[in-house]
Amino acid sequence: MMKDYSGGCACGAVRFRCAAAPLAMYNCHCRSCQLASGSAWAPLLVVAGHALRIEGNPKQHRPQRSRGNHATRAFCPECGSSLFALADNNPSVMLVHAAALDSPDTFKPVADIWTVDALPWVRMDRHIPKMFKSPPILEPEDEVTL
Repeated sequence: MMKDYSGGCACGAVRFRCAAAPLAMYNCHCRSCQLASGSAWAPLLVVAGHALRIEGNPKQHRPQRSRGNHATRAFCPECGSSLFALADNNPSVMLVHAAALDSPDTFKPVADIWTVDALPWVRMDRHIPKMFKSPPILEPEDEVTL
């Protein structure tokens, strides 16, 4: 699994670097991720918040309705690129949008999650597990703040 990776928004105003391997990589099909990604799902890396270093000032918002657990979203205030999500049920991890990686081809999902909200025309990878809602909660050490 990859370790020591970086990324950022489309305009370069927000950059990040993570010194630890992701805890997991998921394709999230919840409605909140659909809206944040502008697509049918969002490819997300689950990372320990204490290992992620952010340069710049991403803007945050809380979607009015979020059936998934991605309650707070962060994006670039300049170009609008979706960057991160924070989960209410696990404040010690951050969810990083794989499209924001400098090398997005390193993303290898281990499961499709929130398939309850998957759009009927989506063709999911049949070789990875499907989870009706959230995966088990991961337990890194520290709470995350942006």
